[in-house]
Parts: sequence; structure tokens; C-alpha cells
Amino acid sequence: MNVQLALQESMERFVQSEQEADAAEHHTETCMDALAHYLLHYSDLYQEPEGEEEPDFAEWEHNLEEQMVRMLEGDVEPALDLGQTPLAELDPEHIRDFIGWFVLRESGDPELIEAYAEVLRRWFAFMVHRGWWQREEQVVFEQVLDDVVPEAVRTARAARVFYHFVRSGGGVPPRLRGQRFSEFAEGHARVTAIRKGALWFAFDNHEGEIGPVALPKVILDMVAEGDVFDLELGLRGDAWVLVDVGPIYPACVYVEAEEYQDLDKIS
Repeated sequence: MNVQLALQESMERFVQSEQEADAAEHHTETCMDALAHYLLHYSDLYQEPEGEEEPDFAEWEHNLEEQMVRMLEGDVEPALDLGQTPLAELDPEHIRDFIGWFVLRESGDPELIEAYAEVLRRWFAFMVHRGWWQREEQVVFEQVLDDVVPEAVRTARAARVFYHFVRSGGGVPPRLRGQRFSEFAEGHARVTAIRKGALWFAFDNHEGEIGPVALPKVILDMVAEGDVFDLELGLRGDAWVLVDVGPIYPACVYVEAEEYQDLDKIS
């Protein structure tokens, strides 16, 4: 692989080739823009090294004011230039995180996840064809997609079902609907068990397991142990019920911090 080739250049040339082939309907440009946004603002590629001095507050305030002025003038598009970062810096785990965390977080659309995965596969093949990658690199990156895409699609569909379930008042027994909540638990919650028609959760900011959260079997069948929810639960009487739910992330992406330190997600 030509390690001097910039990541930005490889993406731009790919988008141009797809435009020339009249493949615009395949989400190419929006996928590459989203990937650039993820890499710039959420991946480890552009994080400040540990130990660097904090930016001067006056300078930060000045830059923020300039940004607000640009937004008021209608210039709201973020700069997505990856600079001269070499293509060799792209890691398969960036692709896992992009599909299984960022796209879920920003969109939650299972059809878009599948469409973006197809764009990425064409990009990988394009880079092999141009001689920028070896076939072995393409195989490794495609294996990540094979792993993460089905799980991301599953959790995206589950999040839709949970959203409508909560909005319809599901999960709250009639005898409890007039009662106040005595306790709340909210934040990132990992599914620790699925048993006896209910879920058990472990919250980042709460000691021990919380549960059971009783749910219909058709919904439970969409969930897997290790999935991570953005979730709010309320305790009414002796029953925990769903109050609100956001994105759901598959276990293959949202690993425990002590298990995987390389990528520092910002949520």
C-alpha cells in the first residue's frame, strides 16, 4: 500500500469515481461525509494527546463566537477536511465504530446502515483496484463489516420498536399507571440477563443490577445480552418500567472500557 496517500484524497477520488459512474443514488457522498465527521470529531485520530495544555479560554471563546457568527450567516456546514492523515492510519475498528455506534447514534435507520456498508465495501474494492491497499487489508475491513452490520441493523430495529412501545404506554401495568415513580435509573445500561420474560440491566452510574423489566416476548427476542441502551427506568411499586429509550448499541461495538482501550467514545 502507498502509505503516503492521504485518507482525504482516497475518499475524494472514490466519490468522484462514483459520480462519474452515475452511482449518486447509492449514498456515496453522504456516507463519506458522515465517515469524515466521525473520524474528525469522535475517533482517536484527532484527539488531543494526553498531557497537552488546556486551550486558552479567551481563544476558545473567540473561536466559539466566530463559529456562532458563521452559523447566523447561514454557514452551518462543518469543515470535514481530514488534512494529510495517511490512509494507513485508518483502522478496521474505526469502521466498526462508525457503523455500529456513530450511524446508530446519529440516524438509527437500519436501511441507511446497510446502504452505508455497501458504500464502504465499494470503497475498499476501489482502493485495492487502485493499488492503494493489498487484498489482505480489504479482507480484514470487510470482516469487520460482516461482524457489525447485522448486529447494528438488529439493534436499530429494536430501538424503533422500543421507542413506539414506550410512546404507546407499554410496559406499565394498569394498576400502576396512576402512581408516582419512587426511583429512577438512567444513562448507559448494559443488558446483563434475559430471563423469565424480562431484562436485567447494569447502569454505568448505579450499583448492581436493575430489574426485572418485563416485556413481551416479541420485543425480548430482538435483544441480546451485552446490548447497551440509552435508557431511563422508573420504579413504581415493586416494578421497574420503561420511561424513555434512545439508541441501542450492539455488544460487539460498545465493549467495556477495561476490555478495549484504543477507541475513546464520546457520548
